[in-house]
Amino acid sequence: MNLPRPRYPGLRLRTAWPAPHAVLVTARGDLDSVTAPDLATLLSDRLWATPERLVVDLSEVDFLGVAGVGALLHAALQAEQGGTELLVVTGANPTVRRALHVTGADRRLALSDRRPAPAPA
Repeated sequence: MNLPRPRYPGLRLRTAWPAPHAVLVTARGDLDSVTAPDLATLLSDRLWATPERLVVDLSEVDFLGVAGVGALLHAALQAEQGGTELLVVTGANPTVRRALHVTGADRRLALSDRRPAPAPA
């Protein structure tokens, strides 16, 4: 599912449900102070349904700013409170890895180099 007409063409967000209890959100483009609220809203909406796992794939993000990191940390807190496992996929993306390391978010978020295989229902 795509967000209706993105307000900022520099960021594309997609949602998929690879398993009944799992949600995958994929981001492409720039995740900065202008676009981070869109990601935050989408993640909050998906967490409202309390899936067992929420995977956020940032492997195709071109820029990850502090506001984007903040949106991820806020989602991690929401996920923890709701009993949802939140996993951030960085891929081999050095831009994302560096932003998460420099801000210390890599110590607070569960990170993976690749998407996990969907678990059976």
